[in-house]
Amino acid sequence: MNISPQENILFFPQEKEAMPQALEKDPLTPTIFHEPWWLDIVAPDSYKQVEIYENGKVVGRLPYFLRQRWGMKYSLMPPMTHFLGPAVVEGEGSPSTRFLRRLRIIRELIAQLPEASLYQYKCHRDITDAIAFQQEKFLTGVQFTYEIIPQPEEELWKNLRTEKRKKIRQAQKLHTITQIDDPLEFLRFYDSNFQEKGIQNVCNERLCSKLIEACFTRKRGHIYAARNQKGELAAAVFCIWDATTSFYFMCTRTGNSHSGVISLLAWEALKDAARQGLIFDFDGLNTSNAVLFFTDFGGIISPRYIVTRQTPAGGLALAYKERNRESRYFF
Repeated sequence: MNISPQENILFFPQEKEAMPQALEKDPLTPTIFHEPWWLDIVAPDSYKQVEIYENGKVVGRLPYFLRQRWGMKYSLMPPMTHFLGPAVVEGEGSPSTRFLRRLRIIRELIAQLPEASLYQYKCHRDITDAIAFQQEKFLTGVQFTYEIIPQPEEELWKNLRTEKRKKIRQAQKLHTITQIDDPLEFLRFYDSNFQEKGIQNVCNERLCSKLIEACFTRKRGHIYAARNQKGELAAAVFCIWDATTSFYFMCTRTGNSHSGVISLLAWEALKDAARQGLIFDFDGLNTSNAVLFFTDFGGIISPRYIVTRQTPAGGLALAYKERNRESRYFF
């Protein structure tokens, strides 16, 4: 398969060392967002969890993040944390046996949550239904994400739409792919591109920097960068991963960069994920542009359940949060 002039693609030895290593999946930490080190960074003052034990072993855990405002307690998803929800060891047995066990454990976890005016979770991919939450008086919704199952590179390339392959080829001729090792370099580039567009960047630089450093330390993150023929940064994509999934986490490009440069970096990240047997999650179909961009990669649309339990006051507070999302929240 000849898809690019290879002299324009440079990978250094240290880059490959930063690629995903084989990780053992733990049902009690089903995503990177469930891992204690992540939660300690994003919610240091509010991170707690309830647990269910059987025979002295934890078989279920559910993080929560109680805070107080306007005289009411609430627990929402922490910043920069895309998926959470209950983690359950569902055990062996028939599908119906595992379902009933999972249902029971999740309901018991919910029953342990402290009283609050508002709870909301965006559940991870292992939560394939919201029945337990519905039984515990949660409202349920759904948001969709785009996943690509690991396949040989030739198959991944074949699955791209023709126009996407064309843009990637064009971008490859104009850019050198490198990496960014300095979180602040990436975040300053990220911020400068917001400023160039006249858009407020609500990213918390200190928090983002700590997360990127923590991911680098654990070899759980990689910043793909594209430099133009002058050696200037044109675009960058930050991906993170756990034992099953690589997440397309943050991306940015200059206003005058080639329209295919982000696709080029996403393609490189997708190939790396597939080589390690990881699902590539584009992390949300929130806008029309996102739907068009991600669909061109030829993956699968997958649901993520959003569950909410609220009092009338909690509902009003949540509506206010949604109306002010752009100015007050990173995601």
